[in-house]
Amino acid sequence: MMPLFVATAWLTLQYVMLLIAGTNGQTTNPPNIVMVLADDLGWNDVSWHNSIVQMPNLQDLANRGVILEHAYAQEKCTPSRAAFLTGRYPINTGMQEEVVVATQMSGLPIEFKLLPSYLKDQGYATHMIGKWHVGYCDEAYTPTRRGFDSHYGFYNSGISYSNHSSTEGTEDKYDYRDDLALNLAAEGKYTTTDFTDQAKTLIDNHDQANPMFLYMAYNAPHTSFEVDESYRDIYDGSLRDGNRKTYLGMISAFDEQVGQLVDKLKEVGMWSNTVFVFYSDNGGTQPQSGQSGNNFPLRGKKGSLFEGGYRVPAFVHSELITTTPYTHDGLFHISDMFATFIALAGGEAAVPADIDGINAWPAISGNTPSTRTTLVYNIITKNFANNARNTEPKAAIRDLQYKLIEGNPGGGELELGGWIPPPENRVDNLVKPNVNYYADPVTGTWYYLFDLIADPYETNNIAATEPTILNDMITWLTAEKRSSRRRHAIDNTKDVTAIPSLNGGSWNPGFCVAT
Repeated sequence: MMPLFVATAWLTLQYVMLLIAGTNGQTTNPPNIVMVLADDLGWNDVSWHNSIVQMPNLQDLANRGVILEHAYAQEKCTPSRAAFLTGRYPINTGMQEEVVVATQMSGLPIEFKLLPSYLKDQGYATHMIGKWHVGYCDEAYTPTRRGFDSHYGFYNSGISYSNHSSTEGTEDKYDYRDDLALNLAAEGKYTTTDFTDQAKTLIDNHDQANPMFLYMAYNAPHTSFEVDESYRDIYDGSLRDGNRKTYLGMISAFDEQVGQLVDKLKEVGMWSNTVFVFYSDNGGTQPQSGQSGNNFPLRGKKGSLFEGGYRVPAFVHSELITTTPYTHDGLFHISDMFATFIALAGGEAAVPADIDGINAWPAISGNTPSTRTTLVYNIITKNFANNARNTEPKAAIRDLQYKLIEGNPGGGELELGGWIPPPENRVDNLVKPNVNYYADPVTGTWYYLFDLIADPYETNNIAATEPTILNDMITWLTAEKRSSRRRHAIDNTKDVTAIPSLNGGSWNPGFCVAT
């Protein structure tokens, strides 16, 4: 085995030589970077995990790329996006509790320099299309004030795909932007298609003397359930009418648009020097909750500390990678893309020392082990919560083998059992030796301890039978809770006067001061 310093030097040399040699005539230019983020796409909602799903374009890219079989995000939209943009776990930025809502008087703290700003420092054109969802109450929180050259999309958690309205309480009003201006001209255009059309225009107009970072934060397949009937028809032989059929149709429509995006990059000659990353922002929702995502055979759903809330479909595709195709079984987190992209841009020296993410490029491009060996899913404690009296503490951590959950994992899994086969295949053959929590006999605290190598679907809680491992994991979790880097959750105060009916009929910034 090579010594660590020799192996590191060798990997660095290989990467430098790869960039120098390039592919298809490319030379020393840093690569274009395209991040496609799906919204609420579950583990079992992609064709490489579920053959019923029709997504030929993404399947082809995955087949010829690197499938990240142990990729993790956060349990909900806002925390995942914050982790991606900062390279930090949400517990270290104050984004760990809930999603940002439309009238919330806070956002991703402005003290954190975001990914696009680092890429701009390296000469990149930086563009964002789609869903922001990390705060907008002050213009200082919005994308073009945080490092993006342009933003085309919306600020809140979700919008109608055709009339572009976002709902909070009784207010269902317009939320669609072209930079800071309301984009009324796009009303009636299906967002998945409109976002891709905007991306194609940006690509056509891009000066290729500079590399491009394109963050495509599609809202598909998040609610609401809207798609042309022709995409639902794809699933006539697999599903009856219902939300799941519409949902899968939305995924197929999304796939078609990703295919068009890739075709445009090829058409203008950018594709051969592009690193394309596909990721979901959290696990899928479940049919029993009125939604239609699916994570089977993973346990849990969006919002849960079980694997179904955090482990997501992801892959990397690039002609700059010569080891493809293959499936990487290493551990990765969405925060890793922060350091990875900055390193690809040539700015590795500028990556902050206190981030949680790693540079995953050597592992992904070289088919070598990931340097990530641990994961902090989330930590919710009363002393860092917005409402200490009502907050129910919970947390989860893992190393390469064991995972500990403390407290109620959330997401309603205790009532549903946690494993929900999809409507197109309701067979559940999982053997479940011990699915219930273990209560500490002194404190009453709930614990789940899983061996994720032997039990990737969390069917056997070994907390009661492995006291040494349990105590070791609790000691580690206690140290994580006491870390000086932990941040109080951002203010969740709402401004009841910020509603559209009192502000021109749309959701607009200007009702807080950024901090």
